[in-house]
Amino acid sequence: MSGLKRTLNLAEVVFFASGVILGAGIYTVIGKAAGVAGNMLWLSFSITAFTALLSLFSYAELVSMFPKSGGEYSFVKEGVGLKWAYVVGTMVALSGIVSSATISIGFSGYLSELIEAPKQLTALGIILLILGINILGIRHSSVVNIIFTILETCGLLFVIYSASASLGDINYFEAPPDNIHGLLTGAAICFFAFTGFEDAVKLAEETKQPEKNIPKGLFISSLIITCIYLCVSLVVVSMIPFEELSQSESPLSDVVEKRFGHTGATIIALVALFSTSNSLLSNMLGSSRVLYNIGKEKTVFSFFGKLLPKRKTPVYALIAAAVIASLFSLIGNIEQVALITNFFVFVTFIIVNLTVIYLRIKKPAVKRPFHVPGNIRNIPIISVIAVLTLLVMISYTIYGLLSGHVSGAH
Repeated sequence: MSGLKRTLNLAEVVFFASGVILGAGIYTVIGKAAGVAGNMLWLSFSITAFTALLSLFSYAELVSMFPKSGGEYSFVKEGVGLKWAYVVGTMVALSGIVSSATISIGFSGYLSELIEAPKQLTALGIILLILGINILGIRHSSVVNIIFTILETCGLLFVIYSASASLGDINYFEAPPDNIHGLLTGAAICFFAFTGFEDAVKLAEETKQPEKNIPKGLFISSLIITCIYLCVSLVVVSMIPFEELSQSESPLSDVVEKRFGHTGATIIALVALFSTSNSLLSNMLGSSRVLYNIGKEKTVFSFFGKLLPKRKTPVYALIAAAVIASLFSLIGNIEQVALITNFFVFVTFIIVNLTVIYLRIKKPAVKRPFHVPGNIRNIPIISVIAVLTLLVMISYTIYGLLSGHVSGAH
């Protein structure tokens, strides 16, 4: 029997989506975001959460219409056409693969704080380890994801607890150094920590009742993540001045060290290792599913569509993702590679929202188990607003780069 196996339930989808969002981003970018957003870091995170939520509605509608493992590739293929799907699919796959490279570099950086090890070798090593886990199959990947997600969540709750006594010690409404520009630049940086929920839609062919469970999983995980992130953003600037946070390469470790010393900082560093590993697992898994769907078409890349007989995993797509990620990891420049990745994410989100609008006009009769609310003449206003907010995020990503503020990776 060919095809991917439906084994994931709603809880596992929530864990997967939460795990990839709770990835390396929050451990690395929060200090840089604090540097530009100041004490209003919580508002930058709120703006980011709102922006992500708008696009989440469009993802939910599309995955309920086209529950395919290719995610954005499948949406555009079914709704617009195969040629545009190749473009979008390739862009999505590459952004995920390049993101995997940045995460592997981040892993090697965390590991070097605990033991002496060649950074390039450890970056390649973690990519190969995750490749092996993914080849074993989605069930093994899901178990590892659940364990890592629990560890990541506990790490962030530990950070919140460590700094909770400092809550109320500062003015949370004090304007950022660069006023509104600092606030929005901070939001653009914070978005690095929110990206990842879109990877959950790529598991549609491996999820039971995907037209219902994927949308539910997306909204549940986003609510959980938003609450955790807002708490973290409030306590970190309460514990350590934002100017000091902006200079730190391990801001959350520094926060815990203030309360529990070196032992506490080591614990968070270890959690960060699990976090980066989980992000890497999710990124490589999602990218391989896009390549798998491209390969199922009759093209020169048809070998990507072949599954490992016993495990039912797209082995060639996984290997290709690992090889390309390994090559990018040798560059070693996290900031530049991550910026490219996240720019692609913003563009992809815009295309997804435009696809929802296009399908409402061209194919209004297609069944939509989930329907984006708030429509004028069947045009989803939420999707229109999402496009506008994403254009603002792109503008401030460029502004942050030109002004030297963007320095971090998801």
